[in-house]
Amino acid sequence: MIFKRFYDENLAQASYMLACEKTREALVVDPNLDIVQYERAAAEACVRIVHVTETHIHADFVSGVVPLAKATGARLHLSAEGSDEWGYADPVMQHAGALRDGSEITFGSVLVRAMHTPGHTPEHLIFFVTDRDRGDEPAGAFTGDFVFVGDVGRPDLLERAVGAKGSMKALARDLYRSLQRFKSQADHLQIWPGHGAGSVCGKSLGSMPQSTVGYEKLFNWALAEMTENEFVASVLEDQPAPPGYFAEMKRVNRMGVTPPDAREPVRSNLSALESALTSGATVIDTRAAASFAEGHVRGTVNIPLGKSFLNWTGSIAPYDRGIFLILEARGGDAVKAIADDLRQIGLHRFAQYFTPDVLCEWESKHGALETVRQIEAADLHDLTSGTDVQVVDVRAPHEWKAGHLPRAIHIPLAALPARIGELDRSVPIVLHCKVGGRSAIATSLLQSRGIADVSHLEGGYDGWAARGFEIVKPDAKSSRKPAAKRSRS
Repeated sequence: MIFKRFYDENLAQASYMLACEKTREALVVDPNLDIVQYERAAAEACVRIVHVTETHIHADFVSGVVPLAKATGARLHLSAEGSDEWGYADPVMQHAGALRDGSEITFGSVLVRAMHTPGHTPEHLIFFVTDRDRGDEPAGAFTGDFVFVGDVGRPDLLERAVGAKGSMKALARDLYRSLQRFKSQADHLQIWPGHGAGSVCGKSLGSMPQSTVGYEKLFNWALAEMTENEFVASVLEDQPAPPGYFAEMKRVNRMGVTPPDAREPVRSNLSALESALTSGATVIDTRAAASFAEGHVRGTVNIPLGKSFLNWTGSIAPYDRGIFLILEARGGDAVKAIADDLRQIGLHRFAQYFTPDVLCEWESKHGALETVRQIEAADLHDLTSGTDVQVVDVRAPHEWKAGHLPRAIHIPLAALPARIGELDRSVPIVLHCKVGGRSAIATSLLQSRGIADVSHLEGGYDGWAARGFEIVKPDAKSSRKPAAKRSRS
């Protein structure tokens, strides 16, 4: 067999190509929108992509399964498991082969067998791979968002991201039963997951690209011996807030919708920036947080370019409005690459950008730039001792439970856009995270929504703790997971 893994660092997402060395036929699993990479890899390996499939309806990126099948003429295969409400829509299934538990895809000496593993989503499948030239036992499995290295797929997304009320406990129980079935596989079976560290499709994904069933039985908490009720409580505890764009991704992927091709954005001027802000478009300043704090255009949001850029942009930018970016000077290819990345999460309305010299033009015409007020831990300590102040902690639930500042309010950054109304605009607000990255974004978001009395805690939670100030620590028992031990199943 020919085996190739593709990994998108920005999405923490893995996809795969598998081919028979004799017939030169290939299968692609869980492709994203960058379909050129699969076509290029196939050409380099002198194989033809004849089958395309995916493990489930993805929530964190736009699937490339439909456009890749169209571009290559490959046979499209999709799960027919799950309910009509949350499964693939009829229009896309009319052009696909229906996969159910036990369905097989064969090409040359390669046999791929589907297993229904509901839990992360109702329709989720994994794919066991057998090289029949070497034997009848599968060598590995594409596990999608079912089993990761060190974790399992979260079962709460349909309820928390899409609004399927009452679904997460039922899916958590489905996930437990799927895992019991999966644990009977041979210890040597390789696991090829759909995500790595940095994805919010689970709580604590490992960085290793693959694992084995035997290793995960030893060290993956979810494969430890525990009752169903214990598992349900543990898997639902402290799940991070899902980014706001997940609901849109589930919709477009369920329908098989592909966003328009990204255009190469053009550099624009002060007049365009003024018009963008007046029209309610999203203007994102991608400079470093420190530079943004020193001076920025009122109404812009700061999301620095980096691995988390897509995640936070998808959480903050509405899909029905234009997107404009303020970028450090860079070539056209680099700007087009950013547009392509945004398209990966369905944000295709990025057509214009500005370079930082627009800030000087803005200042000359409109007066001083807005700044971000910074506050040190000692000063915040004095404020919380006698002044009415709202301290907003934008970290993840597990970080909050491990310890938080006295009198703090917990609103994870991904949930903040929908919960700004909970804050009292008449009372000073101080935001913090662990060290400052997420809270800098949060501070800029509040400022862009017209909340003026906002400060950012320098050094974040770690800086506060380092000064020895009080930390509130809930009962540690509430956040413990069952200790992993070797399964005998």
